[in-house]
Amino acid sequence: MIAARDPGQLGRLATNESLIAAKPGLLERLTATGHTVVARAALGLIPDRPGTWSLRARRDVLAAACGTHWTGPRGVLTKLSQAHEPHVLRPAVVCPLPGAARTALSKAGSALTRAEQLRGLLTIHDHDGGPAALGLLADFYGLRPEVKETLREALADAGALRKAVELAEGTDGLIEELYDDRLLGRDEHLALRDQLDWNTIAAAAADRPFDEKATALLVARPDFPDELRAAWYQVQAMVVVTHSARVTPELLALAPGGPRAAKAVAALVRRGLEAGCTAAQVLESARPAAAVLEAVRQPPEDDMRSSAWNDLASLLADLVGEHLGEDVEAWRSARALLPRFKGTIPELLGTSATPVKKPKGGWPGAADMPAAERSSSVTGARAAFLTLVDAAPASAHAALLPHLDDRTVCDLFGHGRWRMEWIDLAVAAQEHRYLRVLANRGSLTADAVEMLMRLDDPAVNARLFRRSGVTAPQRERLLSGRPMRKGATEPLPLDPDLVKDLMARTTWWRGRDPVDCADLELQRHILRHVRVRGIVPQLRMMLNLWERHGADEVAALLKNEPEALSHSRKVIRREVRRTVTKLLSRQDRDTALAELRETVTEGETAQWQIAALRKQHFSGAELFREAHLWHWAELLTEHARHPLPALALKGLSHVPECPQEFHAESGGVGDDYTPAEVRQQQAEGRTPLEILRTREVSANLWSWLLQAVRSGALTWDDVLEHAHPARAVLAVWGERMRTAPAPLVRGHLDPSPAAWVLALRMLPEFSGSVAELVRTAAAATGVETE
Repeated sequence: MIAARDPGQLGRLATNESLIAAKPGLLERLTATGHTVVARAALGLIPDRPGTWSLRARRDVLAAACGTHWTGPRGVLTKLSQAHEPHVLRPAVVCPLPGAARTALSKAGSALTRAEQLRGLLTIHDHDGGPAALGLLADFYGLRPEVKETLREALADAGALRKAVELAEGTDGLIEELYDDRLLGRDEHLALRDQLDWNTIAAAAADRPFDEKATALLVARPDFPDELRAAWYQVQAMVVVTHSARVTPELLALAPGGPRAAKAVAALVRRGLEAGCTAAQVLESARPAAAVLEAVRQPPEDDMRSSAWNDLASLLADLVGEHLGEDVEAWRSARALLPRFKGTIPELLGTSATPVKKPKGGWPGAADMPAAERSSSVTGARAAFLTLVDAAPASAHAALLPHLDDRTVCDLFGHGRWRMEWIDLAVAAQEHRYLRVLANRGSLTADAVEMLMRLDDPAVNARLFRRSGVTAPQRERLLSGRPMRKGATEPLPLDPDLVKDLMARTTWWRGRDPVDCADLELQRHILRHVRVRGIVPQLRMMLNLWERHGADEVAALLKNEPEALSHSRKVIRREVRRTVTKLLSRQDRDTALAELRETVTEGETAQWQIAALRKQHFSGAELFREAHLWHWAELLTEHARHPLPALALKGLSHVPECPQEFHAESGGVGDDYTPAEVRQQQAEGRTPLEILRTREVSANLWSWLLQAVRSGALTWDDVLEHAHPARAVLAVWGERMRTAPAPLVRGHLDPSPAAWVLALRMLPEFSGSVAELVRTAAAATGVETE
């Protein structure tokens, strides 16, 4: 295609950025054509398509310029001559066509580097007038003084100009450009050099250090030498670690230099662990200990974590157990040493295990409890110490707790690796502040919240209610004031500060929040801003209000219904109002209350929920937005016995407390537009692959198919092999999904243009899959495949 030099094809290739990025070598082949359509794309001369090609690529295409349409009213050089921006003009210094290099020098000369000015002069000498043309530029104001001197020499000896170009375009010229912090695009000028004299660069940096930008560009090169990396790490550690193309274990043992040295160590450790450094290398070599400990305090997420992180946690736990254990004085010594210690972690722990003398005063680095009873972040020596404590067992925490200062306790309970044992330790310490710190922890899980709720402490409950991990049932219970302890019946008062805070909130509410709220004023406030969806949940709210405050309060709520501010419908549903009003009109209020209780109890059973779910054929049905307390265990059991409808599972997956089992299964369901026949086949137990083989692809089936691939029930290879017809599959496949069919196409069609032509001709009527189409075309045209 490129060899044919067809302008239309070359233009489409030159503007296909994703294809150029995906095919190494394509850019070089395009620039080598020297074709004007390629040059237009490279220089950004195509309307609505800004040029994104590198300086090197733009120079290459102009250096190879040949053929027609370069000159004339609409020619590339004409458009180029009309430009004023130096970054557009500067690649023209290599263009051999008449006038191109002279235009670059005359319009952008003062903005060009010495190397570019000299290259432009050499281009004029060799292709655009020779020495006579150079003579006309001898007094040109835009040339640098040193370039003018070279030009005068070149008028007598062109070899002087060639030698000057060679030096300027080599390492010497690069050093000059790197020192020029006003030069835009220093990265692109560096990319013009394939080989560098690193000894010369090292000598220049030793005499006059490069700025951070230039240093970052140099260390990012793949050919940057390791010995120079080590030397510069001790001068500008943060820049080296952040921008290096690679890091080596040898850097761990070196002392970092420059600003932000501690952060440089942290970045080095994290990069090293991800790049192949072993946990033992990090622990035995990296220094200082405090920076290393701070770096490893929060490992990456599980799916992004290398095995070295797990090994490090295990080795660190062994070291802490061996040297510190439950020895409070050893821990005290470690904390005192951390800010100043220059050695490795094992050296720190070994020194701490045999303290020369006990530090005087209280706990080292002691500070008061923050007023908010939570610390927003932990850094420096505090973060390093927290890493050590995290590596210790709960028994060591029990030994340490009576001796730690309040701020360290706050750091541990607020940011340390969660231990359920902390709750018992805080209770045993008889420090209510510690319990409040635990309740302030932002990452509390629902299980941890449940344990803290059992303390029946209003101040603790107030903090728990604000945590993001609290479930809807837990929020309801926290606002109810009902005790959690076994046998306790006395209601818990709601924390006054909590009530005051909640009365000011207009958002953030959930549907179950007002159902059992102990504070009537707060309950009415919540009802103005959130709708309690569902007849049964609203009846439960009425029942709770009747049992807690009497029938008169129920009647008062119906008579003076809060005015909804955040939703349009009435706060109380018509069905609920009618039922409750009828019950309130009874003479025997006790019987009426019992009847309401029976109705609610029946509507809250697992049997009622199962029956309601089996009637659902729409995952967005109102049932799934209603404020039910779902019986998840019973629903899972029922689903195992007799599967619930697929769209019911999808609807349940929108409920925040939905179990992972339902979430996982709903991922392969598709959406509500999945054909009913497919849902029927699923209900009959047909596998996704069986369904794919028996049904033609349509837009509705595609939505189900995508879900099946995402859930792992199908692979893209399955789709290529079995989905049919090929025309429909490719029509919905889309521009974004080129990766999967690429090997199939490369192996069967790319070897022969005839195979491509035949496949395209067969496509409209072919009834088989994409794989069958490609293989058929290849076989018919004699393509040999593996």
